[in-house]
Amino acid sequence: PDIECYYNSFNAICEVTMLTSRDQWYNEGQPVMRHSRAFEEANAALPNYCLFVAPTLHKDTINTFYISVKYEYEGQKQRIIPITIPQLKLILKVVQQVLKKNKPFTHNYIKQLYDECVDMSNVKDSTQWLDKINTSINLWSERLIA
Repeated sequence: PDIECYYNSFNAICEVTMLTSRDQWYNEGQPVMRHSRAFEEANAALPNYCLFVAPTLHKDTINTFYISVKYEYEGQKQRIIPITIPQLKLILKVVQQVLKKNKPFTHNYIKQLYDECVDMSNVKDSTQWLDKINTSINLWSERLIA
């Protein structure tokens, strides 16, 4: 993984690519799921997440991650959250705004966002999942900035 994060209540990795074409799926799909699974196995005591960041998200990449989150990868569901660079910028801007207001910002806020993004209870397909992630980020941002 590009970044490993360890918190009291969860762990996460971050995978970043600049690829945007179908090469994104080819070069990142299986490796990201494999890295995520290895991280999950090495840190099994807590929930583990994988934030996948790209300039744009290719349809094939989304479909691949959707299957691993909704159904499984190597027998277990994963918690991969694909986002774009503009979405990451929004998340970081929210953190900055919360801190500027002298409010505490804890890892639990990030976990809440991640949990919302991987909740597939009302998601029927990969396109709907992308919309849900975007909505989750926007609603999370509004809650924290309010």
